[in-house]
Amino acid sequence: MSVGVRAEASRVRRQQILAAGLSCFLERGVGATTVDDIRRRCGASVGSFYHHFAGKVEVAAALYLETLAAYQHAFLSELRPHQHAQSGIEGAVRYHLLWVGDQPTLASYLTHCREPEVAAASEAHAQKLNRLFFSEALGWLQRHAERGDLRPLPPNLYYALWMGPAGEFTRLWLAGRQQRAPLADAAMTLAPAAWEALRAPLQVARRGTNNRARS
Repeated sequence: MSVGVRAEASRVRRQQILAAGLSCFLERGVGATTVDDIRRRCGASVGSFYHHFAGKVEVAAALYLETLAAYQHAFLSELRPHQHAQSGIEGAVRYHLLWVGDQPTLASYLTHCREPEVAAASEAHAQKLNRLFFSEALGWLQRHAERGDLRPLPPNLYYALWMGPAGEFTRLWLAGRQQRAPLADAAMTLAPAAWEALRAPLQVARRGTNNRARS
């Protein structure tokens, strides 16, 4: 077997272990899941499992970090091209809602399954991911605030008003406390609501437009 074939087989097995872990963790939680539960779910041998992961907590931490990184990368990829504040604000809310609708198992895991031992194993890397993510997202917001398109607010309030309602809605949706209506329908309300919460008063926005025109 060539090196390339072995590497691909190893990659596939690792993804199978992660997928099996995701199913087990969502069914019974990390604490009640055993390594044998994960192995049986994906058919991995003892040696194959421990070649990739030191234990179940490492599986859970890898799942959390890889899912968080993928979500954040796609969120920023949606946000970056937007030159106008309204389209970016609304587009990011729609992205979040549609991602949850397309990936409900991963979204459930991010929202509900970060148990204390998983948090401890993933915290340092998660903080690094979050620093980079919030730095770019809030930088985008602040540029539009400086132009007069958005209300001037502290960074924590920007994100709370922007993504807080959509995040709470999807948390309840995933927990089954909201009717499982298509999230695209919720986006029709929540995306414009986020813009209304963040947009500058009309007179401030006009002043920003006039200042840009004179510069």
